Amino acid sequence: MDKFQSIYTTLALVTDQFACERIIKSARLIADLSKTDLIVLSVMRTGAKTNPAALEHLFSTAKEYGARMTVEFSDNPQSTIVHLIHSNRVINAVTGIPNSENSMLVRLWEHLQNITFFTVTERGELREVIDRRYHKETAEVGV
Repeated sequence: MDKFQSIYTTLALVTDQFACERIIKSARLIADLSKTDLIVLSVMRTGAKTNPAALEHLFSTAKEYGARMTVEFSDNPQSTIVHLIHSNRVINAVTGIPNSENSMLVRLWEHLQNITFFTVTERGELREVIDRRYHKETAEVGV
């Protein structure tokens, strides 16, 4: 179960890919440093084809790192994520790297100014998002 009994939460936002394990590991570090609980969330569009083996692996990884994981299906993933962030008192969010300026992640950075966002490169490098605008060079790090 959760490592801390905090009223605040750190969120690991993942897709259904094995590589998202790095996001959960980095989120555990942020949760430990901030003394917050850790939750892992994967939100996919309603009707999307999923990778069950990857999701099972991520559920196992979440459990190993003391987090609870939720998978949601939604016609509006951004709205679902924002709702979960507010209802779980999320103060930190850890994600992968956005692939374009139109990415939902960039919109979340701009909309949720009271949340501290972190990105994790494909090489596992953790960085705080300071400038909340999309930068092509940021997206290419670790690719």
